[in-house]
Amino acid sequence: MKKICSDNFPDQYELMIIDVLESPQIAEDEKILATPTLVRELPEPIRRITGDLSNLDQVLIGLDIKD
Repeated sequence: MKKICSDNFPDQYELMIIDVLESPQIAEDEKILATPTLVRELPEPIRRITGDLSNLDQVLIGLDIKD
């Protein structure tokens, strides 16, 4: 994700990685029930992808970044 963000959105993103074992309260607050979960908060609406993130095109489509 760091490479995808830096290549496509230089200086326009904030990436937070949460280890649900180390920070279970954050995971609960964010309603993260499965890992991995990727959340795009802005621009709204919020988009979430859970599971396999290896297919870049599917991830970008799921995040509504690419048609």
